[in-house]
Amino acid sequence: MSDIWDPRDYGREYDFSKNFFEQFKELKYSIPHKALDQNERNGEGCEYANLCYTSKDIYLSFDTIGSEYIKYSAHVLKKNKNCVDCLIIKANERCYELVRSSSNYNSSFLVESDQCVDSHFLYDCSNCVNCCLSSNLRNKSNVFRNKQLTPEEYRKAVAELRLDTYSGQEKSKKEFLGMAQKAIHQYADIKNSVNVVGDFIESSKNLYHCYGLAAGSENTKYAFLGGGASKDSEDTVYTGKIEQCYEFTLGGRGASRVLFSLSCGGSTKDSMYCDYCRGCSDCFGCVNLQKKQYCILNKQYSKEEYFELLPKIIKQMQDMPYVDKLGRVYTFGEFFPAEISPFAYNETTAFEEEPLSKEQILSLGYAWKDPEVKSYVPTIKIYQVADSIIDIPDSITNEIIECPNRGDVDKRCTGAYRILKDELAFYRQMNLPVPRFCPNCRYHDRLKWRNPFRFYTRECMCTLPKHGHGEKCSNTFETMYSPERPEIIYCKECYQKEIY
Repeated sequence: MSDIWDPRDYGREYDFSKNFFEQFKELKYSIPHKALDQNERNGEGCEYANLCYTSKDIYLSFDTIGSEYIKYSAHVLKKNKNCVDCLIIKANERCYELVRSSSNYNSSFLVESDQCVDSHFLYDCSNCVNCCLSSNLRNKSNVFRNKQLTPEEYRKAVAELRLDTYSGQEKSKKEFLGMAQKAIHQYADIKNSVNVVGDFIESSKNLYHCYGLAAGSENTKYAFLGGGASKDSEDTVYTGKIEQCYEFTLGGRGASRVLFSLSCGGSTKDSMYCDYCRGCSDCFGCVNLQKKQYCILNKQYSKEEYFELLPKIIKQMQDMPYVDKLGRVYTFGEFFPAEISPFAYNETTAFEEEPLSKEQILSLGYAWKDPEVKSYVPTIKIYQVADSIIDIPDSITNEIIECPNRGDVDKRCTGAYRILKDELAFYRQMNLPVPRFCPNCRYHDRLKWRNPFRFYTRECMCTLPKHGHGEKCSNTFETMYSPERPEIIYCKECYQKEIY
């Protein structure tokens, strides 16, 4: 980010005897890159966080925006505070093990729930206070296992779960999983939106096959997780506020008309095939530029020279395409070939969406990275960790705890882990036991609550005649719940009639 060096010093003339992607790879691998994708508006404590923007005290977390005091979490989409072990959350405070949930306080193990306070183990609940092991609740308090109790009865029932102990927590987690599978599932979580096919969408319109976009998005297709509104865009992943973008990933705030690029923000516009450029315009095939214009492969041109050379390069990309080792052809209009990526398939979120074996990954032409050999020497086994948080001593923060999965490749297990001092303070504040698995293993177990990003055409499974249809509802819809899943899936009309 410093001004003492100029990325244009690495610029080079375009060579029409070589394919564009080969020249881009040479430039990309010759120029310095930031170790982590962060912006300059972060506060302290973000040294171990990637895709971290305008946040503070973020530890071992990925894709965090406008939040603080977050640990072991992913896709933390604005205004979250003091949350641990969470996945896809918005505006929560003092929460643990949340998935696809928003605006909750002092709660744990909530899935697809919002505006809940002092609650635990809820699935698809909204505006609830002091509720536990329940599903499909609206505007309730003191509900336990979907039964209304008095405040005294509720406190007694929750106390008997012994949620301060790991054994009690595990028993409740098993019950919660079975309860959630038997609950009524709406085909998609879409709120205050018009003409939307997707999931986890609110206050948007005209979206098709989109997931987890911010409020205000419109006219967008095939987009996955955006922390800012997406407008008039297609084929995007992990973006901020963007407009008229295509084949764009890790797109930052204010990007417009950016195509086939990654990690470009700071109001970058009218650029193609760029990597980590900020505040640029009219650039092509550039890497790590800041507030530059009319550059190709990091070489500076005049406006006239740029617009004279650009169509010639585009034509050459079509006439001389890049062909990978499996024979796949990349011309102008295709995103960067996977062979250019510095990351192996199993190092990326692609592995989470489509977990394949090493043999399958290599056969598809992607790279595989064998796990690094760790030299951790555990000082304590999990059976030596006290069951209740009440009995955990301060000295636990000095121990190296062995993870039971012992380096499991599929979960990218680290083999061992530690409990930090402020992490221990959080568990004590929340009256929760310390975890018994490493953060990576906990993360991969959490993924079971989120469907892979693909859509299926299905029929509503409602058979209740009181909903105004015959023996079975005939409505069809597109959903991310595959037909093989055991959940009961309702269309919007049947779901609302039953829940509300």
